[in-house]
Amino acid sequence: MSVPQPSPQPGKSSLFKGLYLKILLIVIIVLAIVGAGFAQLNRPYPPVAAAPVTAGTVLPGKFSVTFPAQGEAAVGTENLGVVASSPDQASVAIASVAKIMTAYLVLKAHPLQPGESGPVLTMTAQDVADYQQGLQNNYSVLKVTQGEQLTERQLLEGLLLPSGDNIADTLARWVSGSDSAFVAKMNETAKSLKMTSTHYADASGVSPATVSSAVDQIKLAQAAMQDRAFRSIVAMPQAILPVAGKVFNVDGMLGKHGIVGIKTGSTSEAGGCFISATPVVDGSSTHYIIGAVLGQKTALSLQSAFDATVQMLDQVRPEFKSYTLPQPAGGFAQISTAWHAQSPLKTTQPVQVFGYPGLKVQYSTQLLHSQLPLAVGDQAANLKVQAGSQVQTIPLRTVQKVTPPGLLWKLFRL
Repeated sequence: MSVPQPSPQPGKSSLFKGLYLKILLIVIIVLAIVGAGFAQLNRPYPPVAAAPVTAGTVLPGKFSVTFPAQGEAAVGTENLGVVASSPDQASVAIASVAKIMTAYLVLKAHPLQPGESGPVLTMTAQDVADYQQGLQNNYSVLKVTQGEQLTERQLLEGLLLPSGDNIADTLARWVSGSDSAFVAKMNETAKSLKMTSTHYADASGVSPATVSSAVDQIKLAQAAMQDRAFRSIVAMPQAILPVAGKVFNVDGMLGKHGIVGIKTGSTSEAGGCFISATPVVDGSSTHYIIGAVLGQKTALSLQSAFDATVQMLDQVRPEFKSYTLPQPAGGFAQISTAWHAQSPLKTTQPVQVFGYPGLKVQYSTQLLHSQLPLAVGDQAANLKVQAGSQVQTIPLRTVQKVTPPGLLWKLFRL
């Protein structure tokens, strides 16, 4: 009979091996946890953000202006563009108002600094022939003689004050080499200024095919009035030229109702036309209200254009002023973080813009840095305020302290 054999017992080596594996697993888990925690603690935290509380505002009130009963009109400023216009905008003859574009292109090609007279041009037989032909046709001309020397500034004075049609052609040939090349440049520039209702057929406006709209002339005047030489010349009541002698500005409203320019025009086809400018002082800045009146066909057409302009300017002048922008209760912008640290961003001084009732003002925010902590009163961002082409940048400061994330947030963030 067989004797039962005892069951094999695990040896000491097997026990030690199992224990070793358990300890090793625990160590690996601990190291993984420590490594993950270390990685979590050292991961860059999400960037600080600064977002505007509102995209902008609208200046209170409603802009009001009365336009003339006939023709067309518009009003704007040199940096706010077209503000309002009569409903019947169309391409109409503009007569000598065309010379605004002529002067603008001359000054773009040959800029004049304050006190400068510019290059000297010698009048040729062609210049004299233009004068004589214009005289025979009863055009508005400036007397010149062959060999006479006129500076660029004097030529611009002859163009813009007595409205010399012949001087427009002289300047056109000087800038572009020929009348046709200059007219092409006029139309290219009109297109670049988004003057969609404008076509130039000549440099003087004598041609009834030179047409524009009141809205388009505001756009052009807005650009031209940026030039200091242009502003100074159109504001001159008179000038003295070598041969023509004393010439007077045909702008009969110059110096009245605050008007400092810009250009008149009058033909049987165009009627009375007047593009005007009047300054409005806002603190240390001077802005220009620009009025455009076209197509005043009455017995006294140019006077009708003057009268309509005065009525518009006197009505709208008080509406163009400095407005204080209300600061939202939560600031113009707010600092925010992924760990819910936040602070309103506010200006320390009132924010003001030059504008008119109903003007849309846009806000945007630029974060200056994301270095934390941010103390109360630190400049953390800039507020950009845009109204028309006016842009100002204003410091934004924290109202509350913004601190880096805490240890627990760093460990358990996703």
